[in-house]
Amino acid sequence: MAEENVAGSPGGINRRTIIIIAAAGLAGILLLVGLMMGILYLSGALNSNDEIIERLNAIEGGGAPMSAESDEDPNTPQLLELPDTNRLDTLYHQFAQVFVVNVSESRKVMQLNLTLSTHYDQMVIDNVIKHELAVRSAILEHLSFVTEEETLEVGFRQKMGEELALVVNAELEQTEGFGGIERILFTEFLMQ
Repeated sequence: MAEENVAGSPGGINRRTIIIIAAAGLAGILLLVGLMMGILYLSGALNSNDEIIERLNAIEGGGAPMSAESDEDPNTPQLLELPDTNRLDTLYHQFAQVFVVNVSESRKVMQLNLTLSTHYDQMVIDNVIKHELAVRSAILEHLSFVTEEETLEVGFRQKMGEELALVVNAELEQTEGFGGIERILFTEFLMQ
């Protein structure tokens, strides 16, 4: 009898009202899901992985992806071309102390400052710094055999730089197992 009062009373809830409330709630949930999907679609969050992979490959390849939209509208942001990542930077190390050497078979003295260069990584420069005393000794030993006539030859600094690079690499190979010095530059040269 209690059920009849609830169903028959003007303030009671019947089955029809419960079904209408449930249907309205379900419609509201479906409307919210549809609205969220529409926002995600319009924002580009639902793009396929193929399109994203294509854009990443275009970036890695050094150029912008080819699309008709970017060619037509100059106000569309364009990707900048990436620099050549295969090209390594040149690293330099300048010796702090000046090299002073007697010229062989002469009364003259050479005073020079040297800078090493490499296209390898920082480890090569670190090895030079670690073994700087041995490297300096090898350079001084080689320079002690230079004669005054050799210093007057055309291209003396270039030739001597190549020879000193071999000397330094030999010393580094002996101590570390790898040289890596490609050039030696004369940043200061004085002979008196």
